[in-house]
Amino acid sequence: MTKIFLTGVTGLVGSSFVVALLRERDDVEIVCMVRPDYTGAVLPRVRETLREQCEFDGCMEDFEKVMSKVSAVGGDVTSMVPSELVKLPELAGVNTIFHCAADVNLGKDPTGKTFRINYEGTVNMLELAKLLNVDTFHYVSTAYVAGKLCGRAMEAVPEDLGFNNPYEESKYKAELLVRNSGIPYTIYRPAIITGRRKDGRIRRPLAFYRILEFLAKMKKHHCGKTKQNPVDEIYMPINFNVTPSEHVYFVPIDYVQEAITALFQKPVHNQTYHVTGNSPISTRNIDRTICEFLRLTGVKVARDDSDPNQDDRLSVRFLSDLLPYFASDIVFDQSNIIRDLGEQAIAWEFGTEGLRTMICSYYSDFFPEVEWLRDLVKISNANHGK
Repeated sequence: MTKIFLTGVTGLVGSSFVVALLRERDDVEIVCMVRPDYTGAVLPRVRETLREQCEFDGCMEDFEKVMSKVSAVGGDVTSMVPSELVKLPELAGVNTIFHCAADVNLGKDPTGKTFRINYEGTVNMLELAKLLNVDTFHYVSTAYVAGKLCGRAMEAVPEDLGFNNPYEESKYKAELLVRNSGIPYTIYRPAIITGRRKDGRIRRPLAFYRILEFLAKMKKHHCGKTKQNPVDEIYMPINFNVTPSEHVYFVPIDYVQEAITALFQKPVHNQTYHVTGNSPISTRNIDRTICEFLRLTGVKVARDDSDPNQDDRLSVRFLSDLLPYFASDIVFDQSNIIRDLGEQAIAWEFGTEGLRTMICSYYSDFFPEVEWLRDLVKISNANHGK
């Protein structure tokens, strides 16, 4: 019997992993640590998250089976006391830790919250792992521990060439803790998580989706001022002031789910895996696809140090933390994934059609009441034979 102590169940990766693994395996139990809700309860939060995940995965018939193998304890990775937590009866027999909880804040960290959660939280989890004498430790990191590297990032420890934000640095240093712990480990490094391959849908939008929201709101604002119909093509000069990249790694959530679930069940031998796929898309293709959907002209991505206009300044204000990822020139090596899952695991291609489908799904699912966006979805689908 494998008994897992898991953090981060309410996040996209944690919930998708739990559902996929428990659907496959009858010999696994999972104890989740979550922050209590306003009543002090913990299991209702887990139950609601996994219900949503099963509904998203189209497997509601397996929901009760999944829940029958799940229990929960209250706690937080930063405030937990490992020597006290280990005494809980729920943790008896735990032989594996899956540490997924993280603060995915890509901006500044003035209070140190991101570093506390990502680094100090890992310190606590490793101490707990030693007290429990677990067999293995599984850690969800990020491909962007590579920081400001240009060129090929291997799945070993990347050289510290500096970081774009405290999030990257905290995950990099947490990886070092895991590697030096003496506990057999597996490290998973997803890239920019997006909607699944078949229909572009995502249970909860992260990071990149803020650009879609920003541009849609900017178009609506411009059309309000100029009395134009937002369904029409309009000129809206905005420059995202970065050097465009040829290697933006969008990774569909279903691939992350499949890859991590499969790798988790492999023998643990101190390996790191880039869960990024091998199908990067260029910044210019991203710009072109979004603008084609929103029917915008004048939006560009280019290094330009001339005086920014008002909209340029707004883009920096709301999106500056994302821009380094659209200028990053990292190529993520796939050697370990290919060796352990085979070439077929990375045979999918995201491409501009995958991006267009993702855009349509995002606006349909999260802005269903916005009539002009619904009209643009219909127009885009008609233009692409959907």
